[in-house]
Amino acid sequence: MGVFSVSFISKAARSDFGSGIAIALLSLTYALSYGALLFTSPLLIPYIGYAISAALITTVVTGLAIAYLSGIKFSIAGPDSNSVAVMASLFVLVAQSLNDSGLGGETLALATLTIMMVITLLTALTMFLLGYFQIGNFIRFVPISVAGGFLAAAGCLMVSGAILLATGIDPMNPSNFEALTDLQMIKLLTVCGLAVIYWYVSTYIKNSLALPITIFASIFIIHGIFALQGISIAEAQKLGLLLEVSGDTKLFIPATQSVFDTLTLATFIEFLPETIAVIVVVGLAILLIIAGIELERNFDSDLNHELKIHGYAIGLSGILGGFAGLVSLSRSLLNVEKKSRFPIAAVLTTILCGGVFMVGADAIALLPQISLAAMVLFLGTQIAFRWMITTFNTLDRLEYMMILVIAGTTLYAGFIFGLGLGVVAGCILFAARASIISIVRSQLSGEAYRSRVVRSPDEEAYLDGAHKTIRIYELQGFLFFGTAHNFYTLIKEQLEDTDDEVRHLILSFRHVSGIDASAEQILQKIFYAADKHNCSVSTIELPKRDQIRVARLLHRSPALIADQNYAAIYDAMEAIEESMLRERAFDAVGSLQRWLELRFDDNQTAANLFSILQPEEYVDGQVICHQGEDADEIYFLDRGRVDVVSHDMPGQAFRIYSYMRHTMLGEMGFVRRETRSADLIARGTTVIYTLSRETYEKLEKARDPSVDALLHLISVTLSDRIISANRTIGELQS
Repeated sequence: MGVFSVSFISKAARSDFGSGIAIALLSLTYALSYGALLFTSPLLIPYIGYAISAALITTVVTGLAIAYLSGIKFSIAGPDSNSVAVMASLFVLVAQSLNDSGLGGETLALATLTIMMVITLLTALTMFLLGYFQIGNFIRFVPISVAGGFLAAAGCLMVSGAILLATGIDPMNPSNFEALTDLQMIKLLTVCGLAVIYWYVSTYIKNSLALPITIFASIFIIHGIFALQGISIAEAQKLGLLLEVSGDTKLFIPATQSVFDTLTLATFIEFLPETIAVIVVVGLAILLIIAGIELERNFDSDLNHELKIHGYAIGLSGILGGFAGLVSLSRSLLNVEKKSRFPIAAVLTTILCGGVFMVGADAIALLPQISLAAMVLFLGTQIAFRWMITTFNTLDRLEYMMILVIAGTTLYAGFIFGLGLGVVAGCILFAARASIISIVRSQLSGEAYRSRVVRSPDEEAYLDGAHKTIRIYELQGFLFFGTAHNFYTLIKEQLEDTDDEVRHLILSFRHVSGIDASAEQILQKIFYAADKHNCSVSTIELPKRDQIRVARLLHRSPALIADQNYAAIYDAMEAIEESMLRERAFDAVGSLQRWLELRFDDNQTAANLFSILQPEEYVDGQVICHQGEDADEIYFLDRGRVDVVSHDMPGQAFRIYSYMRHTMLGEMGFVRRETRSADLIARGTTVIYTLSRETYEKLEKARDPSVDALLHLISVTLSDRIISANRTIGELQS
């Protein structure tokens, strides 16, 4: 057992060490490439050693911090291509602005690095606050098209930076290529060739060490070519083939070398909008990278925690002279199979980057510009290809066009203009898409959805024709100008349809999460349209705040709006039915025997049954029978009203149904010989005729025709209720 454990541990350690070496080499390669990209401005290239040192510091600090603090235990962090591309384009503008103000040489580089430090600390603070106040998940609401447009622009900027690093020509100005020299052409073609080789190796050779070995092999081959051609290191630097590093120190120490003068602060304020763009890109990159890890590994991470620890790591990096570093998707997934809890990859990366950092300018000066430019070109092309080409088959055409428009706008007018366009376009796209979604959860007519009041046959017959003038709309979601306007159009068309008269509207807000001001104004238009067509409007669970606002818009009393607001659709239907019945007079007293005659279709049988029923008068609130009692009576309601009230929920009485005149109650429990399932309570002065079980059994024993007639009445009554229920179910299903 002991031998097996040692063997397993040794195997796990070898596995972790192998992937750790690959990750360390990749991290070093990226650090060198991104550092070179950061200072692509011709004014900053002589001091590129500062940027490479800053990239090495970022790789070490963020790599260790995030490896230890992240909830994603296999996280590997370092400089991110997207944020570096944005900062690189920003530093070109910053350096030019500082130079126009009379600053030059190493002082200009230090002032630029000072602005970099401030941007880094602001980014760290923003990420920390987003995580600390648990609002980081709001980043998840950024549309993929907006994020993709930004990242596509970042990829294009990396491609531009690679060409600028290799040739010294800004590709954003095509006229510059007219003066392209033979040497610059050779360098450009070599960079493109190397980038293709890097792409082929990373795509078709699955060994994790293949790409870093290829990159370092290209560096040695280039030096071998220099040796064969008799080109010295100094001559290669003079020709722009190797990095030319000047200055005594290549380490930027913020505590002692920061330049906080008026010019630097004024320049920072001048480019504050671009700083916001950097922060936005960092936030989006963190979101997309973590989302990618979640999808690949099928788990959910705590985004707020990850933002907070990124705030720690980025802040520490800024204090020590680095910049924003983020968790890396590719390197983290390469590290996902590690067996040990010890962050071997992060430690090996620290040792390797630390060794290069200690050697300093001597090692940096040996780096061929074309190798680093090819790496930047390869990475930038990958990003741009992913968002501008691959998404063509994964996104719909509207979102894909948004990516291209936002990317093009960002490249042409800058990240702030692109950010503004992205926010506006995202909002418009969301509003347009949300407007397509119907806020009508269900649409019913009064013919299928009745109140919980059982009425006499003559009233039911009258309401059967009147119910078709009722429309019920159950609304859902958030009501804003887009969705509310579509609903208003629907209501207006139905009100104007002369072939389908609508006299009563019921609007249920039970499933509505919120209503904005513009939607309230559209509700006002619905009320006005209903008034114009002599149609009433009842609401269900309209919040008190919205009742007051609607009343104010309609110039009506809030009490009036409140009177038309009900707790349930059944209550609104009951109120509408009562208003309909008031339009016609019905025989209200002295007609129970006549009702029995109509139901039995035999006057003598009805008279015999009526003669043995026992009448009793109840006052308002008096209990006729209690839930749980034996069901030994059938009740015939002559006049008044009876509520069926259940106490199944302790401490909370619930009205199931109400019965009006010329109806029968308690027949199911009577026939099934069960106990009462609810209380029967009189509302107002109520007269009830009762048939006891004792009397019924006497009639049954005497084979009285009244028994058969009564059982037929019960079966017809139950059938009517089933038909009504089926009609409602069918309406809901449709």
